[in-house]
Amino acid sequence: MELKEIKSKIKKMKSDINEKNENDQKRVSPLGVAMKMGTEFVAAVFVASFIGIYIDKWLETTPLFILIFFVVGSAAGILNVVRSSKMINKD
Repeated sequence: MELKEIKSKIKKMKSDINEKNENDQKRVSPLGVAMKMGTEFVAAVFVASFIGIYIDKWLETTPLFILIFFVVGSAAGILNVVRSSKMINKD
């Protein structure tokens, strides 16, 4: 086998793999996408809220950091959902 033949076979195999990956990505169900977005939002809010709770316990400033981190977590969750929806619309 010559080098050109090997290169052409490798190129063909890569294109086949790319086509398969594109087909797999197109078969994502809307329910799965909605669950992913919801999970990302809820996770961001919970993580930020728990950070706020523990900072409040540590500094003994009861509602202050819970509220701040709840807002920050909500904003982060919304940004995650917006990014995910942009990626879906891009495809």
